[in-house]
Amino acid sequence: MKTIKYVIVGVVVLSLSLSNISKLWGQEGSIEFMETYSCFEVTSNLDPEDKFFQLIDINHVDPESSFLGKCSHEQTSELWGYIHSDVFLSKLPDDIRFAWRAQHDDQLQSLFALKQKGKSDPVLDQADIHKVSVQKDKLNDSYSLQITFTEDGAKEWEILTGNNVGRDIAIVVDGKVYSAPRLIEQIKHGDCSISGNFNENEIFRFKALLEPSPR
Repeated sequence: MKTIKYVIVGVVVLSLSLSNISKLWGQEGSIEFMETYSCFEVTSNLDPEDKFFQLIDINHVDPESSFLGKCSHEQTSELWGYIHSDVFLSKLPDDIRFAWRAQHDDQLQSLFALKQKGKSDPVLDQADIHKVSVQKDKLNDSYSLQITFTEDGAKEWEILTGNNVGRDIAIVVDGKVYSAPRLIEQIKHGDCSISGNFNENEIFRFKALLEPSPR
């Protein structure tokens, strides 16, 4: 069983918000597994005086993470407008896409850099998931989520993970990032495990979010 491990750096704690996942529990949500751009790949294309750095705090951000930083709620509209302007996008790859983190605190919102799928890119969504289960490590009382893809999903997953070793894979629900674990190695045969600082409630709600609808 291969494992996607979370990377906890500074303020980047990739846990899940119970309140936000609860809203989706039992509902039909658009779920995608998406490739990402790193913070370095974005910021290295910008001048130090770029307006982007005035609107978002990138301190303590892992340069290899798809997490770009945090913005105050008062400035989210201005930041969102700027990063979708022709002036800003002209400095970056054509297939870049931005998304907010689904869960946020009372004052700050997190921004991620995703890669828009091309016609030849592997496409994975909830329909490609065969089974989701929870596993508990009795030694350290931690939880992990075990995902088994369908036969077709496993082939797409093998390609997707092979192309993104060492990078984040974002789990996107209705256009917002719920999780962005770092990929350690290519995953074959359609089985993988997502581990992190989950408590019992969080891991079972994450399971409910991802598990396939009854056929």
